[in-house]
Amino acid sequence: MARSTRVCRTAVAVALLWGVMVVGRSEAATCEVPSASYSTIQSAIDDLSCSDITVAAGPYVEALTITRSLSLQGAGSTQSFVQGGVEVSSGTVSLTGFHLSAAGEALHAHSGAEVSGFDLEVVNGVVETPLFADGFETGDTSAWSAASP
Repeated sequence: MARSTRVCRTAVAVALLWGVMVVGRSEAATCEVPSASYSTIQSAIDDLSCSDITVAAGPYVEALTITRSLSLQGAGSTQSFVQGGVEVSSGTVSLTGFHLSAAGEALHAHSGAEVSGFDLEVVNGVVETPLFADGFETGDTSAWSAASP
């Protein structure tokens, strides 16, 4: 009888542990901007459950700060405009379908961040300056990747 009780208790413990693991698992979410949950791109970036962020067409006047791996998907470089620039300080980041502009640097990756992109237009300052000015990027404005020094 003691052996069957021990086996039953072990089975219950395993079932409870499995339930905790399944319920406690954090699934990566796709988040949409704008939406009821995310009125700005930065609010979706700040939510750690958002690993893929889709951004509707329109102007977004905000400076984005990215400190983790994620994917930002705009509606296209002629439709989704981020006016304020993007700073990426860590992680692996994909930027697709945006026009980025800022008074200073429109896209700044540093501290070992890896950035890749497609259908991306970057305009620095009042006069357009080259996207690939510091020599660590490869590719062109249609598809490129970079690892910051």
